[in-house]
Amino acid sequence: MNYSSKIMLFLDNSLVKKEYSILLIFLVVAVLLTVVIVAASYFLARQNPDAEKLSAYECGFEPYEDTRHVFDVKFCVIAILFLIFDIEIMFLIPWCISLSKLDLLGFWSMIDFLIELGLGFFYVWYVNALNWD
Repeated sequence: MNYSSKIMLFLDNSLVKKEYSILLIFLVVAVLLTVVIVAASYFLARQNPDAEKLSAYECGFEPYEDTRHVFDVKFCVIAILFLIFDIEIMFLIPWCISLSKLDLLGFWSMIDFLIELGLGFFYVWYVNALNWD
């Protein structure tokens, strides 16, 4: 048995081939489905935009200031803080529902999570990140 036949035998019986062949098939099907959907939406939809649709704003308002103006970062800070505390609630609700079935590790790990988020909230409050002054 030569070296190349040993490699081919290893690849034929390998765990990698068995485990990842399904992922490769899934990836190929996903790419093909994506191409088919994009092509179908391009060819089946009517491509007839009028002048109103191609204008700057569909609502009818003309732009009243330069597009390169400075954007206030407070909007982004509030959005990020909202996402953080929204994710906290997303983790807190299932924990409250399954609290009677948890062991001490599950209980204290969530208490640690809540303490860290509480400290983060008090820090945000302390540095006045929520004030719009």
